[in-house]
Amino acid sequence: MREVLWPLVAFLFGVGAARRARLVIADVNFRGTGFFRGTFHTAPGFPVLVGLLNAATVHGIALRLNGFFAMFAFMLFSTNVLQQVAVDIDTHLLPRSRSRGAAATGLFLLFLASSVQAEWSRWWWAILGAWLSWAVMRVFRLLSRGDLGGGDVTFAMMTGLHLGWLAIGNVVLALMVSFVIAGVQALVVLLVRRDRRHFFAFGPALGAGALLTVVFEASIRSYLGG
Repeated sequence: MREVLWPLVAFLFGVGAARRARLVIADVNFRGTGFFRGTFHTAPGFPVLVGLLNAATVHGIALRLNGFFAMFAFMLFSTNVLQQVAVDIDTHLLPRSRSRGAAATGLFLLFLASSVQAEWSRWWWAILGAWLSWAVMRVFRLLSRGDLGGGDVTFAMMTGLHLGWLAIGNVVLALMVSFVIAGVQALVVLLVRRDRRHFFAFGPALGAGALLTVVFEASIRSYLGG
C-alpha cells in the first residue's frame, strides 16, 4: 500500500514543484540574474513530467525505506531536487536560499527519523555527508575558476545531507555518478554545438547522481564491483 500511496502524494508534490519552478524562473528572468534563458519550463506537459519523475523516484525510495519521517524527508528531498534542477536547466542558476531551506527542513525531518528509529548515528552521518559533499564541491569550484557557482556547492551540501543519512559512502558514489553524467553531457554539447566556450548547467548532473544513488545504490555498487 505504501508503495502506491507515497508515489501518489509525490506526484502532487512534483506538480506543485514544477509550478513553483516556473515562478522562480520568471523571477530570475525578470531580475536578469540568470545566465541562460531556456524554454523547457514553458512546455504544456512540464508539470505532469516533473510529477511523474517524482512519483517514480519516490516509488523506488519506498521500496528501501521505512518510517513516516524518513519517507517524508526523502519525498521532499526528491521534490526539491527536481525543482532546483528544472530552474537550473532554464536559467543556469541554483538559488542558494532554496537549497539552504531544503537542507534545514531535511535536517529537522532526518533528526525526527533518527529519533524514532533510535539510530542517532545516521543523523551524525548526515551532517558529515553534508560537509563532505560541500567540501568536495568547494574544491572543484576553486579549481574550475568560476565555471562552478556557489549555488552548485550549496545544492551539493543539501544532497550530501540526505545521502549521508543513508550511508556516508553514498556521498562519494553520488558524486562519482554526477561527474560521469556531467562528462557525457559536456561531450554531447561539444559534438552538437562544436563550441568549447559553451557553458552548461551542472545542477542536473548533481541532482541526477543523487537521486539515482538513492534509488539504485545496490545496482550501481554491483556494477562497480563493490
